Amino acid sequence: MNKTAIFYDDKGMITRIRTGPTANVEATTEESEGAYIYFDDRPDTDNKYVFGEELVAMPTQPSSDHEFDYETKQWVFNTAEAKRNKWRQIKERRDQTEIDSFTKDDRTFQSDERSQRRILSTLQMAQSDSSISIDWTLADNSTHTFTGTEFLEIGNALAAHVTACHAKSSGLRVQIEAATTQAELDAIVW
Repeated sequence: MNKTAIFYDDKGMITRIRTGPTANVEATTEESEGAYIYFDDRPDTDNKYVFGEELVAMPTQPSSDHEFDYETKQWVFNTAEAKRNKWRQIKERRDQTEIDSFTKDDRTFQSDERSQRRILSTLQMAQSDSSISIDWTLADNSTHTFTGTEFLEIGNALAAHVTACHAKSSGLRVQIEAATTQAELDAIVW
């Protein structure tokens, strides 16, 4: 016959679970100095703690930025974790915006990594000969012919687009670091 011992600390946090033949589990508990409770079957211990020698379900976690405080038996907002998560979200949004597209003179250019490499390659050609004509497919799949000089301006527009994305994320990072509450962090959006 199998048995389960749930070990827990003085705050009710489950620290260990031992399941197996009754004799083996009882031998483990005899060697242990911590508190434990027995169960005939292995109970579900996810999002639970021990209180009064009973397994108790934690309240619903408000967000991934909350951690359970075993002393108060409540979820507590973890500002440091929330800041890390917010910064990760902002960086993801920055990276996506950078590679979406940019506009120059009412024309939208793709700016994914491959398109950026193509623009930079063509920009090098235009730098060596500004009188060349370059046929370019725009984001809407229309084609337009640009002079080398115009293409230099397109390269500058791409650089300005990337720089603006990073400048915006840097400004938002300052706001994230200054935030002290969940409401302040929630208000920070791309």
